[in-house]
Formats: sequence, structure tokens, C-alpha cells
Amino acid sequence: MQPIMTPKDRVLRAIRGEATDRVPVSCVTQLGIVEAMEITGARWPDAHRNADAMALLGASLHALAGLEAARIPFCLTVQAEALGCAVEFGTMEQTPAVVGPAFKSVDGAAIPDGFLGRGRIPTVLKATQKLHEKHADLPVIVGIEGICTLAGHLVGIENIMKWSIREREKVSKMLDLTTQANTAYAEALIDAGADIICVADPTASPELLSPRDFASLIKPRLKEVSNAIRKRGGLGVLHICGRAQRICKDMAETGFDGLSVEEKVDIAQARAIIGTRPALIGNVAAPGSLFSGTADDVMQEAKRALAAGVDVLAPGCGLASRTPLANIRALVDAVGR
Repeated sequence: MQPIMTPKDRVLRAIRGEATDRVPVSCVTQLGIVEAMEITGARWPDAHRNADAMALLGASLHALAGLEAARIPFCLTVQAEALGCAVEFGTMEQTPAVVGPAFKSVDGAAIPDGFLGRGRIPTVLKATQKLHEKHADLPVIVGIEGICTLAGHLVGIENIMKWSIREREKVSKMLDLTTQANTAYAEALIDAGADIICVADPTASPELLSPRDFASLIKPRLKEVSNAIRKRGGLGVLHICGRAQRICKDMAETGFDGLSVEEKVDIAQARAIIGTRPALIGNVAAPGSLFSGTADDVMQEAKRALAAGVDVLAPGCGLASRTPLANIRALVDAVGR
């Protein structure tokens, strides 16, 4: 009889494409919800800047709902702040947001000395280490801003989109900078104990950037990030929002071990396009059934994702803070343990 796997074994094996005792139920995107904050006492915005609170909230949905994940942080602003962006830290219900770019133009844009010691990066590294030490049976998943999203934060997304049409050398320069920053940060996170680095790049969605630009500008640099993660001994997951089916072949060719996609992507069609690898993660609607639906709605959508062939059942995107805990439990129950 095959021994029961730990959540960490199950998630890592599924993402590697290895046999598991069942499909894992995890979350590679934002998982902080208000009900968990109220139960644990680890609340936003403190949990964005306090390593103990960040680690506690990051593992909370395993204890409260059985989700197979310890995932931090809870926003896509950590690198941006460390590189000089102004950040508003939000409320107990709202995640932090970039409210001011780091640079007025490409000229002079650079990674500051001591980048890994700036802003909240030391906090995330410390929380990662705490999760690694305290939760040996859970996969420690750390999210970082993707290279295009980070470039948009640094100089303004409108500029990135405009330059991609007529001044592509400016986009290339910013993407080179963000690739370098992401590589250094990802390596530091793995050294601190992260098992999985989730590179979330919503700005690279084909709903914002053309698939041709993704293939020529984004894909080669994402390969650099995925190669760095692999060489350091970690697993990499690439998350892109929206109708990513249009670029899923290029996403697969970036070398990431897993692709996280929303409900807008047909899992069976995506699998037909990319083949057996990488792993597909998702794609239960975070703003739909998980946030505004019933537990039965979640269960039905999860069953459809399982039937379509997801390798890891998970929210398709970051959870809304008011997502009911009961719906997370329904997601976990959908695997029929």
C-alpha cells in the first residue's frame, strides 16, 4: 500500500510531473482572507510588514481549511517598493498598491545598491525562513512580481505599452533591469527556504500586451528567471491573468515547471496545445464562485477543472479578501479525500 504523502510531497511531485496519491489542492496566488485574519489575529496591513504575522497568515488556510500551501506575501508590490516606487499599504480588506513610479524615464533607471536589504524584502525573506522551519510538511510558495508587471510599476504601465509599439529599446532596457532584480530576489528566496517561486505577471496578459510582444520581449527574459530558479534548486510557476490560452505555448516554452491560469483558459485545450508538460494549475474562478458563489458552486467548478485535467487544483487568481472560508473548504473537499 502506497504511503500517504505530505502536502509538500504531493504538490511538488504534481508540479514536477511525477505520480501522486491524488490531485493536490493548493494556492500559488494571494490567499489572505479576512476570516483567517480574524481567527489568527494576523491582519493586513500589519501582515505585509511583520514577518511573524506574514508567516502566520500565509499558512492559515492549511490549518483552517486543509489547503496544501503556505504562501506569501499578499500583494505584488514588494520588489517595486524596494526599487523605489511609492506604495500605499491598504486596509484589512485592500492589498497594497503602487501609487508612484520609481523612475521618471528609462534614463537613470537602475537597481540600487543593497536591493535585497531594502523595503519589505528582508521581511519576506524572514517569513520564508520561518515557514520553512515551522511547516516542514507544507510547500513554501513565495510570489514575486513578473518582469513586465514590475517594469510597469517602475515607469508606468502606460509607458510600457506605448513604448512596445514605437520605442522597443526602452522596454528592453526596463525588462533587462527587472529580469536582473527578479533573478536575484528569487535566488535569495530559495536560499531562505522557498520551495516554489510563483512569478505573477498580469501585465503580460494578451489582454494588455500583444502575443507577439510576449514572444519576442517577455519570453526570453522569463527563461532567464526560470533557469535561475531551477539552478538554485527551486520550482518555478508562471501565473498570467486573463485569456492566456493565446500565449500558453510560449508560456510553456519559458521553462517554468507549472503554469497557473484563470477560469478564462480551457484546461483541456491548453493541455492539447502545450503537451504533457509543464503542470497546469488552477483554475477555479477567484472573483466568481470562490468569492461570490456558494460552496456547491465551488464544488461543481472544481470538479470540472479536475475532469479537464488540472495537475494542481487551485484558485485561478488571487483570492479576494472577503472570500468565504467555507468556499475554501469546499475547494479542498472537491478532491474527495
